[in-house]
Amino acid sequence: MSRKNAFTLIELLVVIAIIAILAAILFPVFAQARAKARQTACLSNLKQIGTAVMMYVQDYDETYPPSQIPLGPADATPPPPAGSVISWPTLIFPYIKNEGVFVCPDGETTVKSVTLTVNGVSTTGNYCGVTTLNTRFAPVAQGDGSTRPYGLVNRLSYGRNLIPLGTSAATNWTTVGFAGQDKSGFVTTGTTLSVAEAAVAQPASTIHIMDAWTTVCDQGNSIRGIQQEIRTDRYNNITASKVSNRHFGGFVCLFGDGHAGYKKWGSSKAAEWSIQED
Repeated sequence: MSRKNAFTLIELLVVIAIIAILAAILFPVFAQARAKARQTACLSNLKQIGTAVMMYVQDYDETYPPSQIPLGPADATPPPPAGSVISWPTLIFPYIKNEGVFVCPDGETTVKSVTLTVNGVSTTGNYCGVTTLNTRFAPVAQGDGSTRPYGLVNRLSYGRNLIPLGTSAATNWTTVGFAGQDKSGFVTTGTTLSVAEAAVAQPASTIHIMDAWTTVCDQGNSIRGIQQEIRTDRYNNITASKVSNRHFGGFVCLFGDGHAGYKKWGSSKAAEWSIQED
């Protein structure tokens, strides 16, 4: 009489235990690989935005796009409401023609708690990483801060380095040697004025556009610009807009010459935020 081969209960339990151990080891690896793929997609987004910015620069007398431009009565029919603007993502959209490029795949679509750590000191705040339609104020604004319906970008995850000259306000810069001095991001005395390409002393090492947050998900006019040094990764202050640390504790950024890269949060220097020679 032959005996059928079969697993014993102990053998089955051993196999199940091995599978559970492998799953515990591999699942975090898979999750990390997916997060890395999203970071790579974000880097691709900023490379495309960088190409669009440089095409704009060539088309507009070697000048970077302003953060926004006003719309007057003659700019549309019927005339736009008072205070209407077009924001920088809409200005460069014709060179991209893909709204998805302006949204980080890891961008937080709801307000979430985040921790910011600088020099071992941490603070906790609530931030959103993808802005949408803002109906709380008039005129109504789209995700990139443009007045509806004149904008072309409805969701936004990226902000620009729009820190004004240190001489225009004491709160613009904090670092000694920058505060109160002729140092600025990609603006001059105000946060909406454009600068010439020739005004950027070291474009390859000056941060221009980066992963950003804002405190409210319908605040596109906030996320689109980093307007004080304390809003960068150099400070753990909770501010209206902020450089994000959504990618493995760091952020993807675009530099003034159009190339993109990655920086660990808290590692940038003040000189990387100033277009002037330092």
